[in-house]
Amino acid sequence: MRWTQAVWNRAIWNRTWGDQRGLVLALATLWAAFPWIYIGLSAQIPMTDFQVLLRLIPEDWQRISGVPLADVATPAGRVALAFIDPVIVLAATVWGITRGSDAVSGQLERGTMEMVLAAPVSRTAVFVTQALAVTAGAAVLCGILLASVWTAVAYGPWAGTVAPARFVPAVANVFGLMVGLAGITAAVSAADSHRWRTIAILCGFYVVSLLAKLVGRLSDTFGWVGWLSMFGVYEPQRLVGGTVAAWTILATYDGVLLGLGILGYAVGAVIFARRDLPAPL
Repeated sequence: MRWTQAVWNRAIWNRTWGDQRGLVLALATLWAAFPWIYIGLSAQIPMTDFQVLLRLIPEDWQRISGVPLADVATPAGRVALAFIDPVIVLAATVWGITRGSDAVSGQLERGTMEMVLAAPVSRTAVFVTQALAVTAGAAVLCGILLASVWTAVAYGPWAGTVAPARFVPAVANVFGLMVGLAGITAAVSAADSHRWRTIAILCGFYVVSLLAKLVGRLSDTFGWVGWLSMFGVYEPQRLVGGTVAAWTILATYDGVLLGLGILGYAVGAVIFARRDLPAPL
């Protein structure tokens, strides 16, 4: 009972949410505007001209897209490419790494963890509260992204050519990536005392994962390397078919991503509950 009461302690929840409020507002503004800008600029290139551009891409490079180019050369395919644009991928990554790194090492580095633990609250409750706040923030941001994509598709240049509901699985895949990265980062943060080092470790993990995915996709000999990348299950451009198959693939992808996130938070909670904390300076 004490543990559950501590998790829902209003003061701890408000402090945790307040720490991420600025980033939520910044990313919310970005994701609210980006789909409209992206679709507006993409629509300026006629579909026939876009198909010509795709044919100029070397055949080996075409495997990077993850979907047949015939699917890309449609309004739905072109909108789907927005989900692998750096504006979406990097923003989701920034959320996961920055918020996950603040779970323990960030607060230790700022010197605020000692004040929090001075209250009658368990370490596990503090950690779980942060996890819930980060997950809730990711859900809010993805809701804003979905609303922006939905309205841009329904009322933008390609209105009436594609159903907005087809992009719900793609947005869900973005949510899975955010939670997965946040959980993995939180586990590293729980074992560290310096936020900069936690971020550096996860940036290295991010780069290695991207390279592993590229190698696995482009190389016939080392195709198995792609299975070592968590980005192998981030394929939102494959989830816009509007069929049962898209939801089935999503269940696999987000099952892995959310599973990694939950596992990371569980491991982090155990580490944080048992570790010795450095003396405040």
